[in-house]
Amino acid sequence: MARRNVRRCSQCGMELPKGSRRSRRYCGAACRTRAWRQMRARRAAIDAGGEALRAVLEGRRHPWPRFLCPECGSTWYSSDTPFGKTKRSDSQYCSPRCRTRAWRKRSRSAGVTV
Repeated sequence: MARRNVRRCSQCGMELPKGSRRSRRYCGAACRTRAWRQMRARRAAIDAGGEALRAVLEGRRHPWPRFLCPECGSTWYSSDTPFGKTKRSDSQYCSPRCRTRAWRKRSRSAGVTV
């Protein structure tokens, strides 16, 4: 009996669909996206230095620079971090909603009708 070589997904280990091309590495878009995000996190941690790299490899959160939103008081990460969405490095608010809310408060206090 001939032994069949089964190709597996690089991310989850599931069997790749039959008839897929030879260069296929992932079983679907979800695994491909998960692998890309993990790769991006590792690269960002390497660029950040030793402690960040150890934290990512161990699955811990690195104490990345966090900022306090002046509108709602929540903390958020700025710029390229491996733990969340990429935000501009000069952002002041955690979300467009808080930014708009602050602008409306400033407008009301200045007497401008919105």
